[in-house]
Amino acid sequence: MKQTKILMCALAVGAATFATSTVQAVPCVVTISGTASYQDYNKNDDAVIKKHSISQKMVMQLLAIATGEPSITNKPTKLLYDPDVLNEAALDSSEDFYSYGVFYVTNSALGLYPLQGIDINGDYWSYIEMDSYILDHNSWLEERLGFSYPYVTEYNSVTTEGKNSGSIIGNAILYIHSNRNYYDITGANSNQSSLYYANNWDGYLQSYALVIRGLITANGSDNGTKMTESFSLQGSGDGLWYDSDLGHVPLVISGKAKASGKGPSFD
Repeated sequence: MKQTKILMCALAVGAATFATSTVQAVPCVVTISGTASYQDYNKNDDAVIKKHSISQKMVMQLLAIATGEPSITNKPTKLLYDPDVLNEAALDSSEDFYSYGVFYVTNSALGLYPLQGIDINGDYWSYIEMDSYILDHNSWLEERLGFSYPYVTEYNSVTTEGKNSGSIIGNAILYIHSNRNYYDITGANSNQSSLYYANNWDGYLQSYALVIRGLITANGSDNGTKMTESFSLQGSGDGLWYDSDLGHVPLVISGKAKASGKGPSFD
């Protein structure tokens, strides 16, 4: 069977690059949208469901709040994802966890600003991550994205190959959160899932959390001169928002993350 390496860049992830040798991924610009549903009450105290849209602008505002970097809301700030880079911060930290994929924001004030790192105690932290086995074609221990755990992140994927292009369909979890210590939502280094992080206000407080969990489709091409990459993740999940009047408000999330990039071939 022909060995195909598929690199995705996404919000999460981005797309697919096909090569028989090690390559660099095309930087992928990520956009996120969706709807947050929450519980409310009318004037008769009857329970009703209300909804609030999730936009790219809102995502940038949330990341600015979490990181303390107000320039993240500057225009044009971009959210980037590189799925083919080894997460050295996770590997070199006390977490000692081997995975791929790093998110960044970029603008003229920040340059390329990673949304993960190591604190002064040697502990890993992250504000956003993509968990998936979609890059696993040889050894999942070497190619998994993020903090995947086999009992939480579905493992299987299917691919289609052409002469200079291809696509892959699999599953992924995108997690955006204000508490940078709550990165391991799949419980990869524990015996059970920690998906409750997205809707838990015991212990370390979250100001917000958003989860999109579902089907991810990536497409890519490489004609030897130009590479293109794109992806789409669509699904649902839990969420949390802190309101000064209402306190912590549980959310039900329905959303989509898209990413795309193009650049010269590295062949």
